[in-house]
Amino acid sequence: MENIKFHNLPYLPPEAEVRPPLKMITDAYHAIGELKGRMYRDVINPQLIVAPLLNKEAVASSKIEGTQTTVEEVLRYEAGDRKVEDPDIMEVLNYRQAIYESIEYLKKKPTGENLIKELHRTLLSSVRGKEKDPGNFRRMAVHLGKPGSKVDEAAYIPPKPDDITGLMKNWVEYVHQSEYDLLIKVAVSHYQFEAIHPFMDGNGRVGRLLIPIIMYEQDLIPYPYFYISEYFEQQRSDYYEALRGVDRDRDWDTWVQFFLTAVKETAGEMQSKVLGMYELYGATKERLVEMNSQYAQLFLDLMFERPIISAKEIPKKLKQPSKQTIYNLADKFETAGIIREITGQKRNQVYAFDALLDIIK
Repeated sequence: MENIKFHNLPYLPPEAEVRPPLKMITDAYHAIGELKGRMYRDVINPQLIVAPLLNKEAVASSKIEGTQTTVEEVLRYEAGDRKVEDPDIMEVLNYRQAIYESIEYLKKKPTGENLIKELHRTLLSSVRGKEKDPGNFRRMAVHLGKPGSKVDEAAYIPPKPDDITGLMKNWVEYVHQSEYDLLIKVAVSHYQFEAIHPFMDGNGRVGRLLIPIIMYEQDLIPYPYFYISEYFEQQRSDYYEALRGVDRDRDWDTWVQFFLTAVKETAGEMQSKVLGMYELYGATKERLVEMNSQYAQLFLDLMFERPIISAKEIPKKLKQPSKQTIYNLADKFETAGIIREITGQKRNQVYAFDALLDIIK
């Protein structure tokens, strides 16, 4: 181990003040403010639009790791299409579960080492990396490079295991210091986490998950659902190059500016989708009058929560009306062209809300 050239990672804050162009940072905050305003309109319960957004973030974060699944495939799986256990889908479901766990955790304690280890354990449950000591910091050296590459061919060798405890303690302290700009702090902390590489596997998944969690904890966004991973995936080479620039040259400016652009673009994209969901909800709600059912809106709300759902699952979610009332409602929604039966079967039917799926794809 003495011959390995471990990265000598300085503690935070960065050694020189990070000062991105003022317009770049104000544009990012403006986009986030606009998104928060969109999510708090009166037309619809905001909780109904966050589930589709969370599914999209979970898929995007997993995709950057090489998974091939889509939002629709995840929803079909949950609706009962489980011919085989799909590890890609399990990764997405683990990500979503980790978000839910973080919300509950943050009601009691701030972000810290325990939460990070719990998230890691959840993310790696029954998927790739499950044998890599989930929930515990690594106790051996690792190196990053092409698959099968030797340590002397590594693109990056994270800090030695003995340094992880001190680096993570410093990371937690930095995240909770109030004198730094919030978005710059999130950008810096994301780089630092990836550079520490505290786990044997799954560091990218945890690091990207921590972005919306920290933004949520520090009141930048109303829910920890912010699918910045989609931008990272679309700009994958620039994303990794900006991170490596800090490794090589301590070039914080390029990384932070890339991150601020990602925030602005993601918030704008999410605004568009939220607006589309509000408009879809309002237009569909107007059509419910013709169905002459006091439960029609409950059914619509359920389809927003679960845009693909099995017929047998609906009575479990809507406990108030009788099963026959629910089946009649499903027929009315299908006849009206709002939902579509996607199995072609007489039994074990599954319905899809295509208009909503088109928005969140």
